Amino acid sequence: MPALKLCDTDYVSRFKLDYPVVYIHPGVRESYQPMYCLSPPSVNKAVTVVCDWAAPPQVQFTLGDDYMHVMRQDPTGRYQGNAIITTYQLCGHNISHVDTFENKPAITPRMT
Repeated sequence: MPALKLCDTDYVSRFKLDYPVVYIHPGVRESYQPMYCLSPPSVNKAVTVVCDWAAPPQVQFTLGDDYMHVMRQDPTGRYQGNAIITTYQLCGHNISHVDTFENKPAITPRMT
């Protein structure tokens, strides 16, 4: 299946942060991912896609200023299969502090 290319018309954003893919392994119920468009939090847009291969769409996620939290909702409590989480943010201010983190997002300056 070909990848979809997203065209975004948010011209206020200065940077796009593509976060590394996060996996929730079989048997694990939840995962947290830090968000880096902070100080002050001024996210113009944040998008998270969660695919739980064992039992879609039985996941809940909360996308906040500091963290993105994904929790599986398996009634059997087994959490079989992987869940894959892809996230990006559009940010409108200087994010030079991100360079100090080890597992940081890929940062793309946006043309306005």
